Amino acid sequence: MAHNQIREVVFIRHGKPLSAHNEKINSACYENWVRQYNKSLLDPASHPKKTVPLENSYIVTSPLLRAKLSAAYYGVTEVNEELPYLKEMDIPYYKLPFTLRSWHWVVLSRALWFLGVKGRFESFKFAKQRVKKLVCHVEKLSETHQRIVLFGHGMTNYYAGKFLIKNGWELKQKDRDFWGVTVLQKVEATNVNA
Repeated sequence: MAHNQIREVVFIRHGKPLSAHNEKINSACYENWVRQYNKSLLDPASHPKKTVPLENSYIVTSPLLRAKLSAAYYGVTEVNEELPYLKEMDIPYYKLPFTLRSWHWVVLSRALWFLGVKGRFESFKFAKQRVKKLVCHVEKLSETHQRIVLFGHGMTNYYAGKFLIKNGWELKQKDRDFWGVTVLQKVEATNVNA
């Protein structure tokens, strides 16, 4: 007799970093903004629109502080795995001769990064390879854990979700904002002897 089992992967983006201001800065100040963003505590005024239950879940976090603090906010006291593959795709920065708002720098820098412009950070190609390793690891975990919850980052969560969908997972929910929750499921038929 066949029995359907639903496997679930839940990506939770970290909360808003305290350093995530949006003032006008030059490229040198933007480079410093990226460094501060990577070391930042969470903004105490930033909260999830809604939280997801974590019971009976295998909990994974990125090694970056904002992801670990987000898991702690959720009440996680024991992380099953801290996974380097889950860290954010590096936020690129380039020396350019003008002033922009911080988040405009992020958008412009990401656009150049997608086009293959190199710098002192991982390339887009390398970042995607790392996320593919993450997806392989998650799929391996899903063989023994029915529900996996990952506290990660916007770009990494987005590309991991895309790769999982290519591998037959179904997108059930998505939210890419700070604290956003993206849910993917896969239904697998297992044979149960009568």
